Amino acid sequence: MPRLPAAVVLAAGLLLTASAADEKDAARNALKQVGDYVGEWKGNGEARAGGRNALWKETLSWSWKFKGRDAWIALSVKDGKYVTAGELRYDPRAKLYRLTLTDADKKRRTFEGTLARDRLVLRHKDAATGDVSRVTLYTLADGARMIVRSEVQAKGRGPYTDVFRVAATRAGESFAGGGKKPVCVVTGGLGTIPVSYGGKTYHVCCTGCRDEFNADPKKYVDEFEKNKK
Repeated sequence: MPRLPAAVVLAAGLLLTASAADEKDAARNALKQVGDYVGEWKGNGEARAGGRNALWKETLSWSWKFKGRDAWIALSVKDGKYVTAGELRYDPRAKLYRLTLTDADKKRRTFEGTLARDRLVLRHKDAATGDVSRVTLYTLADGARMIVRSEVQAKGRGPYTDVFRVAATRAGESFAGGGKKPVCVVTGGLGTIPVSYGGKTYHVCCTGCRDEFNADPKKYVDEFEKNKK
């Protein structure tokens, strides 16, 4: 079998590299659409089990994570009754968000779905029972409130019934509300952590963005200043 010319092989490699880079950029841009999730939230949870209401408090922390051109949003939940951790990614080929949640028993489930009317709705079907679990996330009050709702549809048929619901308030709500809000120079979300470069103060939305900024501050400041014009 004849070998392809080196120039052809190189061109094909460059096209594959460009395509992969485009997909990573598309994934990051899609995640920016839910960037207002990033931050710390003080939540009140509620569930009904055994004919009684269960109430609890938990703290949800969403933060950006970066590895090269890859980007995703990680979730940690302190005192979570149903969920303890999670990871939100976007698949540009399938055009789907994927949220992998770890429950209190350290079991992981991956939910898939889309963003519509500012609500992220994701589903997971249990292969053994046929039950369909649905998780809905959205923010209210100009990003000061977050709702996380979990429901289940028995055997994938009929109406959904509630499993639990968490209503959370962004930590430092007074900082987030009213007036002009600082913008994260890395992702464009709500800036809550000050960083400095060139004698000026900027803001980032989480420790993940802070680390990304510190790795190459000039890149992000130049982009930020350019977009302001």
